[in-house]
Amino acid sequence: MLDPIPVRGNMVNARGMIIMAAPAEVTWVKTDPTGAEILKIGGTRRGFFSKSNWELSVKEAIALVEQDEWRFFVHVDERKGWLEVLEQPDGTKKFSADGPIQTLM
Repeated sequence: MLDPIPVRGNMVNARGMIIMAAPAEVTWVKTDPTGAEILKIGGTRRGFFSKSNWELSVKEAIALVEQDEWRFFVHVDERKGWLEVLEQPDGTKKFSADGPIQTLM
């Protein structure tokens, strides 16, 4: 199988079909003892005929976002709040704790 090819912000497989990130609902977070840093996220991912629970470290989750495989959201007031990846001055990446994920902390 050939690797996907980036095309205008989307990934395209060898047959030219656009690959879109699968949405995954975040229903819980695990933080460090101070509550300042998110260590893990987890939740439910719905497929066509089923749903499954999942758990990822922040590093794993960010890699999936950057590979355009998964896109994470939190339900806030009946709407989807999408998680944003922030890059720190030292180059490390994390999810914004000021966005929709704050409702789970």
